[in-house]
Amino acid sequence: TDLQLQRKRIEFEMKIRLEVDASWVEAPEFFMLMHNGRSFKFNVDPTKLEPGHHTAKILGFDATKPGLGPQFYVPITVVKPIDQSTLISLGELEFETNEVKRYFLDVPSGVSWMDVTVKDCRDTEVEKETSSRLMVLHTIQLLPHKAYRDAQVQKYLNLLPSQETVTSVPVHPGVTCELDLARYWSAQGVTKLNVKVEFRGVASTPDVLTFTSGGGGARTRLHSYTGNQHIKPDAKLTKWQTALNPKSHLISPCDERDILPETKKQIHQLVLTYEFEQKEKGSFTPRLPALQGYLYESAFESQMIMIFDQNKKCLGVADSWPDEVHAPEGKVTLRLQVRHDNVQKLELLKETTLWIERKLSSPLSLSAYESHSDMVSDGRKFGRMQLRKGLSVAVFFKEPNMAKLPSECKDGDIMIGVATYEDQASSLPGATHKPGGTEIKFIIGTKFQSKDKNAKAKAPESPDERSLDEKIEEEIKSVKVDELKKLMDKDNKSQEIEEYSKKLMKQYPDHLPLLMAMLRYYDKKDSRSEKLQSIIDTADLVINQVDQKELAAHFGSNHDEEDPKSTKERKVMEEKKTFLIEALARKSHAKVKCSDEEFNDSLKHLLKWVNVENDKKYAVLCLEKYKRSNRLGLMIKLLTSLLENKGKDTNDGIFPLTYEDIIKERITIFRNLDYTHLVERDEAWLRISTTTKDYALF
Repeated sequence: TDLQLQRKRIEFEMKIRLEVDASWVEAPEFFMLMHNGRSFKFNVDPTKLEPGHHTAKILGFDATKPGLGPQFYVPITVVKPIDQSTLISLGELEFETNEVKRYFLDVPSGVSWMDVTVKDCRDTEVEKETSSRLMVLHTIQLLPHKAYRDAQVQKYLNLLPSQETVTSVPVHPGVTCELDLARYWSAQGVTKLNVKVEFRGVASTPDVLTFTSGGGGARTRLHSYTGNQHIKPDAKLTKWQTALNPKSHLISPCDERDILPETKKQIHQLVLTYEFEQKEKGSFTPRLPALQGYLYESAFESQMIMIFDQNKKCLGVADSWPDEVHAPEGKVTLRLQVRHDNVQKLELLKETTLWIERKLSSPLSLSAYESHSDMVSDGRKFGRMQLRKGLSVAVFFKEPNMAKLPSECKDGDIMIGVATYEDQASSLPGATHKPGGTEIKFIIGTKFQSKDKNAKAKAPESPDERSLDEKIEEEIKSVKVDELKKLMDKDNKSQEIEEYSKKLMKQYPDHLPLLMAMLRYYDKKDSRSEKLQSIIDTADLVINQVDQKELAAHFGSNHDEEDPKSTKERKVMEEKKTFLIEALARKSHAKVKCSDEEFNDSLKHLLKWVNVENDKKYAVLCLEKYKRSNRLGLMIKLLTSLLENKGKDTNDGIFPLTYEDIIKERITIFRNLDYTHLVERDEAWLRISTTTKDYALF
């Protein structure tokens, strides 16, 4: 019963005898253990220990039944670093097969890297065996809230007799550094090495530089703690980050299997969707400062980013430590999934910002100066100098030239790079400066838009001689046509729109913008097949409204760009020419189902004003022309060129062609030519691009 169990607990006591297996640990001989536990004190005296790794145990025995063995043990680990010094010699070391030697270094203050010199002690004149020895050098520092990979270096050294190598390793001052040397498991023969470690570098305050636009630049202070150091500050921006806000968010319960077994809590997921336009094919890295960099210590159960192109093809996956993802030109969608059993915690991440990081095509150098006045006045730059031990010097970095920033960058974007300060002689072994450098960030402000020297001067305007009634009537007409265009964009088959359009055409029969609006309405891609005659009739109205002889005569001579009247006339004529070409093109396209004679006559009329073969906006007409003349090779060539941009070159044309339209047309040609293998290939790509209706699951 509970009462009996409680009585046993109260009556429980065990006399514990403690034994220690190391002389540098002191513990009491006995103590009494009660049912609710007892603590005891022990002393550790590491002062007489040699540098290195030491372990000990405190064993607890039942004093009345020692034969049962230890009831518990307390493990003790002591790591004692080698006495602090800027130059440490580990002496001559001999390694057995697969042997690892561990050393712990007390990194001095004010250093930024260490040079580890390893020399093979074999003498080629004495030793008969001269094969190489494969050794492993591994260094690591434990930093709070940092992954091991952020502060470790592992390198394989293939040493020949008497060969010496120097490995430069970045270090964090004041943090114990473990240095391990091991002989590779397959290495044979005697292995003797001479190893020494030298700490170098200067201290920079602050360590990470962040500055904004406005001319203030970035200032840091360099101090030499360990000895005289040659310095020559240098900084380069190498990466560009731009922020994305989520387009949508959704919190939902996961699958029925995602239930915690003990508490029966349901795991929920937050899915955030981000979108951006990739101007040209290239690589980028998705960054999530709120989540990435943590795995087991993360506040959330898991995180995953899936990246898709505009066809919903998965381009890559990212997690806590993302890699670069290669993306084609076009829209890119990123979907982030975060899981947790607490919905309220997921609510906190609904507006999480994601950063897209890209590498710059070429680094942007930042000029360094000795004073603020030199920086703002572009005075004398910081040259190479010797910083003596115990002295400090200030360094000012100037912001980059805004004209050299990527054209797509916007306010609030961040440029990231690396700053280095030391400049050791290149003739000396090891690095000339801290490996990896120090991070520097520049936050972009408002970009100055410089005036284009080649831009044309504003065309002179002639005075408006219309009466007030004419001006008002013209404005009313424009408003009616603009509103009609908006309605036409929303609805393709409204009887009301057509009736109102005809009413306006009766009211303004000669108004070209109205006629063009009607023509574009009839010639919409998804409904044009039912209105081919209406397209031809409306196109004829536009063509008849333009005096083509007058138009040809006008463009047959140059106009006076400084004369307001001539400039205004040219503007009107350019608009008429644009309307005429579009009307002729749409009329020709509407006559595709007509006879060769009718189509060719219409196309010849168009060719008087524009060369359709030089402009992919008229690709649909070129394809029909080649098809009627049985020039299938030219059709394949044109379709293949359109596929390079997935048909985007036709978006502003009379009949936009999608990727699917182009592939289907090319399949038809290949099938007519009996190119079976090419048909199968294009059909496979078509299935891939058209059957993907939704994004891949997490």
